[in-house]
Amino acid sequence: MPTIIKALIVLTALLATATARADDLPVYPVEQWCEKVSRSAGARSEMVYGACLDQEQSAYDALKKSWAALPGQTQTWCDKIAKATGGSYMILNGCVEQEGAAGKANSERQFRR
Repeated sequence: MPTIIKALIVLTALLATATARADDLPVYPVEQWCEKVSRSAGARSEMVYGACLDQEQSAYDALKKSWAALPGQTQTWCDKIAKATGGSYMILNGCVEQEGAAGKANSERQFRR
């Protein structure tokens, strides 16, 4: 069996394993994220830290309800976006909402000559 076919079989098996766990919401270090945000202007702001935790909790709770029903491509893409910033459910939720809105808008778009 050629090496490329073996590699594709292994990749397919890995993707199947990843897909099986796609229903699980990603785990982000929320406290670390909010600490970073609260210190973005220098000394830690207790107000910003608390608001950050509240917003992260709200976004997480919203995502818990819808995550399993989202397309895998949206889950993967938005998780990568959220992780690129340090791991934020608020960013993850915003990405999910914007991807959904863009998909709807694109389904109605048409190039006209």
